Amino acid sequence: MEFTKSEKKQLRELAEEVYESEASGLLKELDEQFSRWRQGEILSSELLREIHYFHQHQSRELWSMYQSLPEALVVERGVAHGLLAESKVPAPLLAKLNIGAIKEK
Repeated sequence: MEFTKSEKKQLRELAEEVYESEASGLLKELDEQFSRWRQGEILSSELLREIHYFHQHQSRELWSMYQSLPEALVVERGVAHGLLAESKVPAPLLAKLNIGAIKEK
């Protein structure tokens, strides 16, 4: 699919929003571990393990996925997974994307 220069800019901005949304969700999960540590529910060593796991797995996998996907696919995926409201995608751009097919999967 061919996109205009302004559509490519819109896709970049929307893709960044999708990434931020997903990253925020993962960081909230990690923050729960910090809360558990502050409340004395887990040891410092356990928190460090959680941080290490987050860095080695979740953070890297997220970064790799978003670096390898074209921005149009990131936006389609974001809408399909509820990370981006379909209403945020301008109608002309939405018409060019394959969001319906992804939602059906």
